[in-house]
Amino acid sequence: MQFYANGGAWADVHYSLAGGSQLNVRMNNSGTSNSYQISGLSSGEVVSYWFTIGQSDGSAVNTPTQTLSYAAPAPAPTPTPSPTPSPSPSPVFPSVGTTFNLINGTHGAYQDNQVYWTMVGQDPAHPGTFVHVNCAGALIPMQPGDDGALTKDGQNYVNYSIPLSQCKSFTVPQILSARIYLSVGSPMYIQAVGSPVYGYTGPNIDNPSDPNIDVTYDFVEVNINATNFYGNTTRVDQFGFPVRLRLQDPSGYDHTVGETETRAALFQEFVAQVPQPFQALAQVQAPYRIVAPTHGGFGSGGANAHYLDSYIQSVWNQYRSQSLVFTDAQGTFTGHVVGNQFVFTDGQGTYYVNNMPSTQEVLLGNGVFNDASNAAPGVATAKQLQIQAQLDAALNRHVAGNSADWNTSADFYNSGPTNYYSAFWHTHSINQLTYGFPYDDVSGFSSSLIGTNPTVATITVGW
Repeated sequence: MQFYANGGAWADVHYSLAGGSQLNVRMNNSGTSNSYQISGLSSGEVVSYWFTIGQSDGSAVNTPTQTLSYAAPAPAPTPTPSPTPSPSPSPVFPSVGTTFNLINGTHGAYQDNQVYWTMVGQDPAHPGTFVHVNCAGALIPMQPGDDGALTKDGQNYVNYSIPLSQCKSFTVPQILSARIYLSVGSPMYIQAVGSPVYGYTGPNIDNPSDPNIDVTYDFVEVNINATNFYGNTTRVDQFGFPVRLRLQDPSGYDHTVGETETRAALFQEFVAQVPQPFQALAQVQAPYRIVAPTHGGFGSGGANAHYLDSYIQSVWNQYRSQSLVFTDAQGTFTGHVVGNQFVFTDGQGTYYVNNMPSTQEVLLGNGVFNDASNAAPGVATAKQLQIQAQLDAALNRHVAGNSADWNTSADFYNSGPTNYYSAFWHTHSINQLTYGFPYDDVSGFSSSLIGTNPTVATITVGW
C-alpha cells in the first residue's frame, strides 16, 4: 500500500494497523512529492492514517485522520503462457544510485547493434544543466556544438544514442527529470537547444516532419536522488513496443511493470478489443506506434474531438443538484457545481475546478485540471490541484458519478463513453498497472516504481 502527500517540502505519515500502536515515519521526498510504502497487509485489514505536511514558510499542517479497509489488488489477466525462466541471479547493487541493465528481448528481430538507449535529464548538482549519460554513467553536459554529430534530411542532430552492442549496463548516481529513450533500427534524433543549452527537442509525434516520426521508439521515465529511485513505463503518449521495467533494492523490494505480450499481438488485440472510434489509433502512425487519443483524432478539431463531452456535461448536471463527497490523503471534500465552476470545501478552505472541461482537457489532464487559479497559496493550492487530479481520473475511468467507485479498478471503464485506450493498456499490463493518461497514478493504478537506493533497474526491450 502506497501513501502519497503532495505539496509539501517534507511530510510525515502517522498510521496504525487494525487498531494497533501508531507508527510515525518520515516519507520519501522528491521536490514537493512525498511517498511511503507499507507491505504485508491482509485483504480487509483496517488502516488509520493522517499526515503532517511541512510548508515552505517553515510551518507544518496536520491533515484529518482517515480510515480505509485494504483491498488486495485484483490479479492481472493471464497472458499466453511462456516458458518458465531460469531463476535470476541475485542483483549486484552499486555503492550509490542505480545500476541499469538493458536486455534485448526482441527475439532476434533486432541485433544488439540495432537496439539503442538514449538517456537525457538534468544534473542535480547543477540545477538547470541538461545532460546526457554515457556508458560510464557520467552526466555529460549538453553543448551547442553537439548538434551535427548526426544528420537527417539536411538537419543536424546530437548523437547521444548508444547501441546495446557498445554497452548495456551502467550506473547513474543521481539524475533528475530523466528519460531513457529506447529505439530499434535507428538512433534518436534530438537537438540541444540554446547557447548555453537550456533544453533539448525530444520527439513530437504530432509533427509529421519530426525526424523521429519514422523511428520506432519507446521510453522510461526516471528520477534518481540521493535516497530513492522513482521510475515508470508509460502509455500516456504512445506505444512503440513492449517494455518491462524491473526494480530491486536491498530490502527485498522486487517489482516489475510493463507488458509481456508480443508487439504483433498487442497491435492485433488493440484493434479487435477497442470500440471503432479508438481503432484508428493503431493505424494512423502504423507501423511505428499506437498513439494516445489526442494524437489520433480526439484532439481539438479531430473527428472525435467531442467524444467525452456528453458524459462530462452529464456529470456537471448531476452535481448541480447533488453534492459530490470524496476522501483522499488530504481530507474529505464536498463539492457542487455553481454555473460551470465545480466548488469544493473541506471546512478549512475552498477549492475549484474553474470550468467544465473539454474532452481534450480530460484526456490530457491539463487546462482546468492543472489550474491553481482562485486557490489560496500553500496547502490550499496543493489541495486544489489534488482535487482536480482526482476528478480528472474519475472522468477518464467513467466513475465520476459515484465516488464510491473511485478506488475500485473493477468499476473502471465499464460504461461508455470512456477512455478505452487506457482501459486496453491496463488489461494488457502486468498486474493491470500502467499510465494510460497523465493522472493514472490517482489511487495507485499507475506503473510507478519507487525503491530505496542503491537499486538495480532492469529494462527489457520487447518485440
